[in-house]
Amino acid sequence: MRTILLVDDEIEIVKSLGEILNRFGYAVIARTDAQAALAVVREGAKIDLVITDYRMPDMDGLEFLNVLRQMNATVPVIVLTAYGAVESYLKSLSLGVYEYINKPIKAKELGRLVQAAIDASERNDPTVDQSADS
Repeated sequence: MRTILLVDDEIEIVKSLGEILNRFGYAVIARTDAQAALAVVREGAKIDLVITDYRMPDMDGLEFLNVLRQMNATVPVIVLTAYGAVESYLKSLSLGVYEYINKPIKAKELGRLVQAAIDASERNDPTVDQSADS
């Protein structure tokens, strides 16, 4: 089972996205602030994907991504935002974000994006045996 770290300061969004991700068969570690999410990574939890809000009160998405990348340079990240802007989009992409999308997101689209991000990460991971897919 793949594990997703879900980070959003809005508890209702965490609950609803967590339920959707569980229905798609993913384990979810949910945190409502960036510092708590970084602590999960720091503690060594095996994370297959991070989904994070862009605007959070304690740390914005770019700060969070900078710290996350220092701890785990390869984990795929999807950024959710209700305040999409070209500048933050471009900066996120420069930090290796898989996708930057506006809220709200439909369940089917979220499931598709999550699977695509995990698949892309596995294709780029030299420790994953690619011959099993052939």
